[in-house]
Amino acid sequence: MMYNREDLLKDLRNEVVEVTFNKVSDGSERVMRCTLKPEMLPPSYLNEQQMEKDFHQRNPNVIAAWDVQKGGWRSFRVDTVTYAQAVDGY
Repeated sequence: MMYNREDLLKDLRNEVVEVTFNKVSDGSERVMRCTLKPEMLPPSYLNEQQMEKDFHQRNPNVIAAWDVQKGGWRSFRVDTVTYAQAVDGY
């Protein structure tokens, strides 16, 4: 199944999403719970929201999101996503 980038971004901006994808570096599978929901991002992000939108315009194949379990920014290629589902409890 191919996931739509704009749908993924919309979901990430509204909730926590569990995304399964294959890492570009070695092809291994990675499961990440991530978000772009403003109230769950670090305070410094509030000043960087335009940077996020600019990043996603400049990099149409990549999504950068906040990993809620590791507490840091991570990115993945949209074409490597094998599963994406909203997660309850966040």
